[in-house]
Order: sequence, then structure tokens, then C-alpha cells
Amino acid sequence: MVTIDSDKCIGCQRCIFVCPFTVLEVKDGKPSIHPEKQCLNCMHCAAVCPEKALGLDSEKGTLPGELPLLPENFSGMLEDFLFLRRSYRHFKPEPVPKEELEHALHVAAWAPSAKNQHPTKWIVINQVDKIQEIMHLILQYIEKTGISPEVAKEYEHGNNVVMGTANTIIMSYTGPNAINPPVDSALALYTAELILQSKGIGTCWAGYLTRLSNQIPEVRELLQLPEGCQICSALMVGYPENETYIHIPNRKKKPAIRWIE
Repeated sequence: MVTIDSDKCIGCQRCIFVCPFTVLEVKDGKPSIHPEKQCLNCMHCAAVCPEKALGLDSEKGTLPGELPLLPENFSGMLEDFLFLRRSYRHFKPEPVPKEELEHALHVAAWAPSAKNQHPTKWIVINQVDKIQEIMHLILQYIEKTGISPEVAKEYEHGNNVVMGTANTIIMSYTGPNAINPPVDSALALYTAELILQSKGIGTCWAGYLTRLSNQIPEVRELLQLPEGCQICSALMVGYPENETYIHIPNRKKKPAIRWIE
């Protein structure tokens, strides 16, 4: 729950204006918490307070820090970076340091989520033998069920379309009480992916792995996935090997926009 330091508060009411669920109300010229409403802990109020009079009484947040200063041409730089983002499936044996992975997942906590719930949790597989074991279980499942036979055919020819040659896999999962699991987890993982790629670390979304992990009980058991939880997205991670892109592919199709004016 948000806390208010009345001694610091100057009564500007900016916090009340930005509160998305009108949890804050005016009382004696200063903000007060509505007793019948639930705070989302989004901290918009603290972010606009010029006196740093608002904070959280839990570990979910602290007093706000200073906003970083962005260069004037940041919009163009961001656009260029997004154009440069590519999928990598061939990786060097060199492992990505845990510190880099932890930092990317830390930044992912700033991704938006429904009602500021931030339901995404992470599984990071850093052992090649575990990755191979999962792949073995997937191939067994495909042979038994006939689902996604193209995966087995490609694997026979030395092409692992499920996990490439990655020696690290990041998987996101959510519990049964998450409001919007697919969107929330995708936004969080995409945020982490951009941080990783900005540091020269290659990534590729692992759609086969996401879908099949939820379908195969043995994989869920290996991942120690709690009952009622679901894998929402997965990412191959590693340093790219012989996969240097020098041109930006042209997107021939224009955005499909239908304006309602």
C-alpha cells in the first residue's frame, strides 16, 4: 500500500490526478487513501510527486529515483535499434554470464502488466544436459502423438527448430490468478530480450518449446512447474555464432490500419 508523508506533502494534488483507480482522495487539502479501494502499487503518484512524499510500505517499491536523461535523438536511436533486432538460432558454446541474465530480467519488471499485477515468474535453464533432456522428451512426445512432425524431421537433419544451439533458455510462467498471462509475460520477456540484444547477446523466441512444454507432463515435471501454472513464453539465449546480419529486410506490407474518426 502507498504511504503518504504529510510533513513533506505540499497539497499540489498531482498524485490524485494520475491515480488510475481514484484510490487517492482529497482530505483537508491533502491526499488520503480511500478506505474502500485497493491500491495497485503502480506508483504513478510517487512518480509525479515533486517532494517525494509518497512511497510504499512493502518490498514492491521504494521512494522514486531520478529519471534518466535521454539524448535529443533518442527516438531515432530507438527506431534504429528496433530495426536491428533479429532472431538468432546458432550460438557459441560460451555461456552468457548469470549477471547479464539477472539484469535483463530485473529490467523486465518495468514492463507494463494488467492492473500492475506483474505475474510473470522465470525459469532459466543454464545446463546443456537439461536442455538436451527436454528435447529428448519432446521428440518422444512427437513420435507418440504425431504432433508437429516437422520438428522431428528437421532434427534428423541436424536442425533443432525448438531450441537451436542455445545453451541457455529463459522461460516465463504465470499462476492461475494472473489476469492476462500471455500479454503480460510477452511484454516482460520482450523487454528482457531487448536488453540482452543491446549487449550483443542473441535471442530467439521459442514457440515450439512454449507450446509443447505445457502439453508434456514429463517436461513440466522437469521444470518443476507448480500445479495450475502455465508456460507463457520462452527464449533461446546465447552469443551468436557466424550469424551477422548486414541488411535490414524490407517489410513490403504497409500497416493494416483502419481509422475510426
